[in-house]
Amino acid sequence: LYYPANTAGTNVAIAAGSTQFPVVVFGHGFSLAASAYVKLADTLTRYGYIVAFPTTETSLSPSHDNFGKDLSFLCTALIQSGANSSSFLYQRVASKAAVGGHSMGGGCSFLAAASGNSNIYALFNMAAAETTPSATTAASLVNMPTLIFSGSSDCIVPPATQKAMYINIPATCKTFINISGATHCQIANNNGTCVFGQITSGCNSSTINPDIYLQKTLFFLLPF
Repeated sequence: LYYPANTAGTNVAIAAGSTQFPVVVFGHGFSLAASAYVKLADTLTRYGYIVAFPTTETSLSPSHDNFGKDLSFLCTALIQSGANSSSFLYQRVASKAAVGGHSMGGGCSFLAAASGNSNIYALFNMAAAETTPSATTAASLVNMPTLIFSGSSDCIVPPATQKAMYINIPATCKTFINISGATHCQIANNNGTCVFGQITSGCNSSTINPDIYLQKTLFFLLPF
């Protein structure tokens, strides 16, 4: 869990004041740890978001259905913690959440957004992979602001996969961004596990830095 604070460190107090911060819950890729997305967390907390990364479904046989439910659950649990006087987040959590993810987590973010959870107001993901149950099918139930990133050099989950999901989304407020030259792992951090899978899949390397796009675009996502 990452959140705005006046002091850097672990388990420090939340930022002083009375501002209520919206929630972002982000799902990891296949066999990837939450630590692979520290740059994303750092960026979003600087713009005033509470960011959570579930650490479930990291095995070689994850349940996409359960992971989608975990993402949805955390959106609700964090918002409810703002009403819990024993929580360090008491009275500091806005009543709106966005759900997102990378690769497997990106596909599962569609499952969470399509679950009917009224606390989820926006969806974003990066290099979203198809899931079981189908993220592409679930996209037809996602009627909320949606932002999708893909990489043109992604040979693990090609842009056409995300485009199919995007086309199915009925929301009028939706954006598809295909970053020229970006690979699957550059959408997140260049994590060793992800890069190994990328190399064995035959992906080309690239010098593009998608962080620039993410930092300028993501914080506009939630309509607060």
